Amino acid sequence: MQASRRTFLGMTALAAGAIALPRSIVAAAGQRPTLNIAVQDLRTILEPVDSSSNANVSWRVQYSIYDQILRTDYNDSYRLHFALAKSLKQIDAKTYEIGLRDNVKFHDGSTMTAADVVFSLGVERLRGEKAPGAAVFGNFLASLADVQRIDDRTVRLVTKTGDPVFTDRLGAWGAQIISAKAWKAATNYNAWAARPIGTGPYKVGEVRTGDEITLIAHDDYWGGQPPFASIRFKRLPEIAARIAGLKAGDYDIVTDITPDHIAEIDGVNGLSVIGGETMWFRFLTFAPLRTPVLKDTNLRRALASAIDRDALADGLWNGRAKALNGWQLPIFGEINDPERKGVSYDPVLVKELLAKSSYRGEEIPYPTVGTYYPMQLADNQALVEMWKAAGINVKLIMCENWDQVGNIGGINDMSGGGLYADPVSMLWQIIGPTNDLQASGGWTNAEFNALGNQLETTLDPAKRKAAFKRMQDIVEIEDPCVTPLHSMPFIYGQRKDISWQPNPLPQMWLGPKLPPEPVA
Repeated sequence: MQASRRTFLGMTALAAGAIALPRSIVAAAGQRPTLNIAVQDLRTILEPVDSSSNANVSWRVQYSIYDQILRTDYNDSYRLHFALAKSLKQIDAKTYEIGLRDNVKFHDGSTMTAADVVFSLGVERLRGEKAPGAAVFGNFLASLADVQRIDDRTVRLVTKTGDPVFTDRLGAWGAQIISAKAWKAATNYNAWAARPIGTGPYKVGEVRTGDEITLIAHDDYWGGQPPFASIRFKRLPEIAARIAGLKAGDYDIVTDITPDHIAEIDGVNGLSVIGGETMWFRFLTFAPLRTPVLKDTNLRRALASAIDRDALADGLWNGRAKALNGWQLPIFGEINDPERKGVSYDPVLVKELLAKSSYRGEEIPYPTVGTYYPMQLADNQALVEMWKAAGINVKLIMCENWDQVGNIGGINDMSGGGLYADPVSMLWQIIGPTNDLQASGGWTNAEFNALGNQLETTLDPAKRKAAFKRMQDIVEIEDPCVTPLHSMPFIYGQRKDISWQPNPLPQMWLGPKLPPEPVA
């Protein structure tokens, strides 16, 4: 594969045939349809705070099972709205009083109270050292110190320190509320995680491990009647099988469509291709503490500067992905440094860095599963060719699963995104001390961690901006451990008569359109 722009993959334009009549159960007038969705992968751990649930594949199922305290509207400039909360009052720098919505029903028909919120955000499920949600808590809600019941409709949340993004956290991930009674009634944690009880528009129906999950409409949903009677998620790893099923009418929506297959759907009568630009990104991590050859800082900088990100975005994704040169997203606003250039493709700099390095052509491992992310193997192969052209010897190692990848070190594929409009949700969460790279002993940097703690605790905008700038200097120049690649488009094929709008993250909201209730 040649490392030249726009030449990685050609589009496979297949003739578009006629679509068969859909087999989805579209009921008579007055009745709701069912929805059938074919997905690339499926996880049957449905407890959202379980770190093994895997965001890319699980969030699209889980997102309609639960509600959070607040709701982020990702299709409306990340605006924060009320959800299970109906009011929010900040009492002091570390204390928030939440008024809960009335008559919210769990999937088992019981009414949500403050006791459920206290338990959901408590030590047994989320905040405890041995809690199943410990890793998710560390990534998403680490500032939360205590949850207090005031009365049945009121709770108080207390943080360890000031937190400039605490309310954003309540609308991101980890703040899903579950039934305390149902948790305690489950025979064990695994039984709970397979059939949890939330308040979302759909409840768990039939689960066939590793194969399919059916959700059933929760008609007592506080936000209105769910638009579908049921939703079936079917695991079909092969993209050709998903597309064939869509054309045959077996599926209403199919996920993870890549640019080379768009022509097989686009233009077919009754079908359309939707989705595209996202706030979710592909990036690489380097593990110098587990890979001796990567201890050389100049080599790691050379690896990052040898990547032609525009070629990946334009060539592999036919322009549907966006090259990413750094960790500043437009949604972050004034905390960004408008003068920052980030990491760019620079063959001259690569030669200079390699000449200064101790690198003498040693093999650098690059383990991959190759099939988890859309276009992952194509990305892998293109990167290896780019590094080869620069004189860097990277060996692609095909692995059966992520456990094997994690045991090798070297260069690793990762993804992440902006769950709210602040860099705490991006750079700090993906490589902070609670995430994989540092937790596995691949890399650490005391100054970076101190700055990250400052970023998520100080309320001073100038100090936050300075901390973010310095954090980027460390990971891009002084001690590189991560480098961005490009956005990861979520592209779907679907029947045109399906009323559904994707958002720029992996979640699939399939519930009713909720009324706007912005948090002031």
